[in-house]
Amino acid sequence: MKEIKAYIRPDKADDVIFELEHAGVKGLTIIDVSAVGGWADPEISQLSVEYCEKYCSSTKIELICTDDELEKFINIILDKAHTGRKGDGKIFVSDISDAISIRTKEKGAKAL
Repeated sequence: MKEIKAYIRPDKADDVIFELEHAGVKGLTIIDVSAVGGWADPEISQLSVEYCEKYCSSTKIELICTDDELEKFINIILDKAHTGRKGDGKIFVSDISDAISIRTKEKGAKAL
């Protein structure tokens, strides 16, 4: 299993979420965050350039998927979140050793 954490532009979140759900993602966590670093797009920020270069609003999408679903979900995020401008975001992928459903007590991919 894999965990995908994607930091994307807030205005792209609805398109990304819709396509991920349509592609069969079993669950998502959506979090509004402030990112620190060079990911900001100063052209669209309502904040001062100095502030925007250090902090920018971003939407974080977290999901767990099977190894077989990984590329499909990454490609959706890449396609729907891309503008070609600075600040499009980042995707991080991590290995997940196990998942457990508290309700059913199922483990592994069945818990998803």
